[in-house]
Amino acid sequence: MIHEFRNPIPVHTEIGYGWMMYVRDGGTWSNDIFAIVFEKDGVIRHMRTDQFKVLQNPTFDINNEQTN
Repeated sequence: MIHEFRNPIPVHTEIGYGWMMYVRDGGTWSNDIFAIVFEKDGVIRHMRTDQFKVLQNPTFDINNEQTN
């Protein structure tokens, strides 16, 4: 099953910033796969959850903790 996000979600990866567009169900024995469009060149890459971090986004009430 594929779920396309109504509003792209901003993310950060080791190779740059991008927008999460959709997620594909990996099934019982596999990880879910997320499609991310990168800001710098528009390339679409497919990543697992351990390869990106969702950025702070007040629209979706996503607030990253601030550490001092």
